[in-house]
Amino acid sequence: MSVNTVRTKLLTALNDMQSIKAAFDWETSNPDGKYPFATLTLREGDAIFQSTAHNLRKEGFRIRIYQERSKMGQGPESAEDISANVIDELQAHLDRNTTLSGTVKYVRPIGWRASYIDRELDSRILEVDIDAYEIVNSL
Repeated sequence: MSVNTVRTKLLTALNDMQSIKAAFDWETSNPDGKYPFATLTLREGDAIFQSTAHNLRKEGFRIRIYQERSKMGQGPESAEDISANVIDELQAHLDRNTTLSGTVKYVRPIGWRASYIDRELDSRILEVDIDAYEIVNSL
């Protein structure tokens, strides 16, 4: 599989989530103004010899999920609830679809970090690292 194939599967999964309003496969400043939204970017790649005939390739991606905290009628408490719901849904999706519908051998269970950022608005940002592994012929 290619990096673009894995990226497309991940982007499709993000766009299928009920808790995310939009997902983009580049860093953007939220052109539609809807929250929460996600961005998906390449992070890193690596490979090791798995056997004399196969390599194990890792393709790393970073998902950033942005949730504003300053909207009228919605403050930090609501933003925290929304952020937690997004993480719950993303974790559940990747736990049920560990091969991205057969695209890769497996996706490692996700870890995530939460922080704050001042972009257009005071925002909560969640960063999720995705590592997808595939076995490729080395002959």
